Amino acid sequence: MLRSAAALTVSFTAVLLAGCGPTSVPPEEPKASPSPSPIEGDTSELQTGFEELSGLIVPADASDMEIKGEMMDDRPHYELRFVTTRGGAEIICTADNFDVYPNEGPPRYGEDEVFDYREEDSEIAESVLCEGSNPQQPRVQRKVSVVFPKDGLKKGPGEPDGKDIAVVYAYSVLWPRR
Repeated sequence: MLRSAAALTVSFTAVLLAGCGPTSVPPEEPKASPSPSPIEGDTSELQTGFEELSGLIVPADASDMEIKGEMMDDRPHYELRFVTTRGGAEIICTADNFDVYPNEGPPRYGEDEVFDYREEDSEIAESVLCEGSNPQQPRVQRKVSVVFPKDGLKKGPGEPDGKDIAVVYAYSVLWPRR
């Protein structure tokens, strides 16, 4: 019995010392996320990249186009803003695999809001949110938000006109493989 108590004491002491010695491995420092790099090209080239990635078509009557593209871990991400008509906005929001959420008044902001609207809430008569993945490439996520400024309505709220002014915000991103 004395022998087993001595063996137990030696084993317990060895276990304690093993965790306290200099042989412990220090934790690795977390790796920093790579910073995004801009996708080079003029507006037309970036628009083509957006359309190819997203499967969405920017309407022919789009004006005041602002677009930027970035690469993050070899995955493209595009953001754009342009002005169009209600008919032009319908072209982009009626794409396959898009859910459409109309809203009277300004967009309802959620936790996942990604757009930096330039219009004040008081200036927006109505808005529409469209989102879904590219049916040809399910890893590509896309979201479009259309706002209709009050001063751009031709007939007035509740009476849409195909020529109403619409401001479109959109993004498309390729998600990583799982």
